[in-house]
Amino acid sequence: LCKFIEENFKKRKCVYFLPDPQKGEGMCKCGYLKSSHNELCEGEQDTEKWTSQKHTVQVPTDAYGDVVFDELGQRGKYVRLASDTNPEILYELMTKYWRLKTPNLIISVTGGAKNLPLKAPMRKIFSRLIYIARSQGAWIFTAGTNHGVMRHIGEVVRDHTLSKNSEEKIVTIGIAAWGMIHNRESLIRKPETQGYYTAHYVLDKENRGSQYCLDNNHSHLILVDNGSHAHYTVEQKIRTNLETYISENVTTGSDGAKIPIICFAQEGGKGTLQSIHHAVKSNIPCVIVRGTGRVADVIASFVGEDATEISSSTMKEKIEKYLYPLFMKLSEKDKQTWTHWFEEVLEKPHLLTVINMEDANDEIVTEAISLALFKEFSEGDNLGKRTWHSQMKILLEWNQAELARKELFQVGQEWQLSDLKDLMYTALIKNKPDFVRLFLENGFGLKRFASPTTLTKLYTKHFRGQDSFKLHKAKKSSDDSLLEMVWKMIKHFQSVESKLQENSQWLFDMSLKEASLVSRHPIQTLFLWAVLQKKKELSFAIWEKIGGCTMAALGAAKILRKLAQKEEDDNISEELKSFADDYETCAIDVFAESYNDDEEMATKLLVQPCDFWDNSSCLVLAAHGNAKQFVAITPVQTFLSKKWHGEISEETRTWKILLCMLFFPLIFCGLITFSKEPAMKERKTLLPAQRYFTAFFTSPFVIFCWNVLSYLAFLLLFAYVLLVDYQLIPSWPEYLLYFWVFTLFCEEIRQGIMNKISNYLDDFWNMMDVMALVWFMVALLYRLIPSTMYTPYVGKVFFCIDYIIFTLRLIHIFTANRYIGPKIIMVQKMMIDVFFFLFLFAVWMIAYGVAKQGMMRHNEHRLDQLLRSVVYEPYLTLFGEIPQDTKKTGFDSDACSMYGNESKPLCVAVDKENVPAFPKWLPTILLCVYLLITNILLVNLLIAIFGFTIGVIQDNTDKFWKFQRFSLIEEYCHRLPVPFPFVLVAYIYVLIKGIIGLLDKDKNQGPSTCCKGHENDKILLWESVMKENYLVKKNKKPVDASEK
Repeated sequence: LCKFIEENFKKRKCVYFLPDPQKGEGMCKCGYLKSSHNELCEGEQDTEKWTSQKHTVQVPTDAYGDVVFDELGQRGKYVRLASDTNPEILYELMTKYWRLKTPNLIISVTGGAKNLPLKAPMRKIFSRLIYIARSQGAWIFTAGTNHGVMRHIGEVVRDHTLSKNSEEKIVTIGIAAWGMIHNRESLIRKPETQGYYTAHYVLDKENRGSQYCLDNNHSHLILVDNGSHAHYTVEQKIRTNLETYISENVTTGSDGAKIPIICFAQEGGKGTLQSIHHAVKSNIPCVIVRGTGRVADVIASFVGEDATEISSSTMKEKIEKYLYPLFMKLSEKDKQTWTHWFEEVLEKPHLLTVINMEDANDEIVTEAISLALFKEFSEGDNLGKRTWHSQMKILLEWNQAELARKELFQVGQEWQLSDLKDLMYTALIKNKPDFVRLFLENGFGLKRFASPTTLTKLYTKHFRGQDSFKLHKAKKSSDDSLLEMVWKMIKHFQSVESKLQENSQWLFDMSLKEASLVSRHPIQTLFLWAVLQKKKELSFAIWEKIGGCTMAALGAAKILRKLAQKEEDDNISEELKSFADDYETCAIDVFAESYNDDEEMATKLLVQPCDFWDNSSCLVLAAHGNAKQFVAITPVQTFLSKKWHGEISEETRTWKILLCMLFFPLIFCGLITFSKEPAMKERKTLLPAQRYFTAFFTSPFVIFCWNVLSYLAFLLLFAYVLLVDYQLIPSWPEYLLYFWVFTLFCEEIRQGIMNKISNYLDDFWNMMDVMALVWFMVALLYRLIPSTMYTPYVGKVFFCIDYIIFTLRLIHIFTANRYIGPKIIMVQKMMIDVFFFLFLFAVWMIAYGVAKQGMMRHNEHRLDQLLRSVVYEPYLTLFGEIPQDTKKTGFDSDACSMYGNESKPLCVAVDKENVPAFPKWLPTILLCVYLLITNILLVNLLIAIFGFTIGVIQDNTDKFWKFQRFSLIEEYCHRLPVPFPFVLVAYIYVLIKGIIGLLDKDKNQGPSTCCKGHENDKILLWESVMKENYLVKKNKKPVDASEK
């Protein structure tokens, strides 16, 4: 770095002494004393005009390195250079040696050199300007001094950096005149300094005179030296040259786009006018802040008017108004020069954007900058697609979709895929949902855009590794088939990308299933990418154009909830759950709209499967995705009620159904009302009587009733064996019980095969079934092993405990009941509260039990007695059972054992006089405190918790019950219509049929898709119309009463 600076950067030194009589004897026109000049170059004429080019020479610079602002701690980089330094070399220093990233935007701030207090509106504007610089990766150019607007910008940068707590500095580059810097001697390297130099600079504002101190909040300082002292606007030329070089020669991104530059002006005098004039002449857009005074207000007052119609008198009047008294002090020649500059600035009004200081907010400032950059391309001769593309890129970068809709998309204009493809890709990866909607509204073909190549790039280059890891974690823990399918698809895209890098050609060799999924469902694949990347609004924009939107919304909700369960960050987990809830709401609204239009079509939509979502239907996705709200809505519940009764009319009374179950010939007597004939079309090959018989006994409700009756009979048989007929050698009722349990075991095996084991075990009632069967096997093992005479009775004990489990399992049957079901939900929730209560109670119980036992008895070695004293007795105390040794004033020695060698409890500890060795009143006080805490505090706490739980779930109980009701209905829809234990015959029949079907698998297999077949196309088209109706209603704004 030092070598590069010494070879390429110079300073200027005045070598001609031109006396300046106005400044005093011995003072040169350059501003320095005679003693600082070369003595060999004296004797020039006093009337000669001093210029840097003629009267100075270049010498190696002696000021560069790091600058530390003492007492403040800020640190920055600086360099002193000649005013005619090549801007290319300077830019190389900044990017290569100072390691600044190539900017995406240059914001050149000018004006406000007066040291006036910063108004609150301007502070808001500067704050937004700094935010834009950080978010856009911009460089900010200022004059770099701790004076006027530069100081205020530095303070805003400091505050913004501290508030964001970011290690990455905002690049604020100050370009100042070396001769105007106070205390600049401290920046000069010492002669003996070798290598990099760190200067220590002190802000001495009191003794600075007409000079300025450097601003301590600027990250980089460029100090321009033309060999003069106290000369203004010395830095203007190199600042202009640097901005011009960057705008014309530096490109950013792979597309080679030029770096945009914007001039941000407020207030100002001659220097500001020169900066704006140069910017306009160089086609650099300017943002003018009206209301700040002077030059800014002069220009702002003319913006919007035709420059050809502005008279010289009007121009002069405005200039004198806003620049008084500065303008009046100028010579006539300077006045003409200023007026000419104003006129040339106003000749290009499209480069001028004005904002009002008092009205400016964050949105207005952002829109002003984006509009200024946009208008840079709005004039000229070459206004073709290239210009349109440049304008669109600017508006896309600044997220100005409304401006793009107004200015660039004209009515009746059609766009080709090639015109918008790159812009759409940018909008996707930069998460610009408004632009995605804008492109889609103007006929952009999303299906053609979502090609395998594009999807591969999105799933590899723009898919976060941590998201892939979390998806794998959720898939592994939940063993969900949909997550498994999504994971395979992502792995395929990654493998394709690696092969592309190796072979430089397209290799699409994924399995046939995944390949067909992507090719048949490109929009769904794109939608899934947006969901997995947690781009909420973007995914909604794609969802609005997707086919099968209800299923897509439920599928997204399911995946998001699975990810939320495994998310370690609570905030992210809540965001994912909220994201899922929003999609569930969309599914509810679209389905409700569909149901209101056509119930029959909505029912078909509800059960139609789609291979992209793992061949699941909307109803299955809702159930497996925990979409309780969707399952609980009236249309879904109506469908479930119809499904629950099968082909039996819902209006049929229950007593009639039970009667026909016992006397089935009554079915043919008209006692049972069946649904309409079209539902019987599948059974046309059967006789009418056979159809009615089959329809009756295959109804899930009838199967449920048979199951209840058979389960009650099973419990009666089990109770009879335990209470009446439990012999040493099993009797025939006991063997019948074994056979019955075996059929129950077969049913659980069947359910485990139909569902994945992990999904099967997720259900609480299935876990209870497994526990009951395992416990029964343990009991049977003890029952049948002829070891000792006690072994069969041990088995009976196990059987008795198992009977409790089987009886509690009966609760699940009543979840179908509208009145009992919700109460069961409440009991389940309160059981969770009981466990927390038991934890708190156990703390006090153990504390009291150990203290009492240790105080009253000495060295009890029997474990059973210890547990009795420490746990059992304190627990009974909760229910009013006070131990005898505590509630009596005396202690009965006949009821205890002195040495602990009997079945009696150990006697209390006594002294030599056979008197208790502890104060008798102390156990009583401990008991009182224990009862106070447990019986009053903890018990009432439990009651309060129960009340709170009931209050919280009271409104949601119906929703939870309806969701559990679905699970019960789904279970009995797949149950065989034969009651236990005769169902074993049906199992054998199903097993034989399954083996035959497995042999004929190749003949019957075929993809189940939601996009094949005329009927499916019709349903999807109709659903799309319903979705559009929903979106219209959602986006419709309420009409104001005055408009009516």
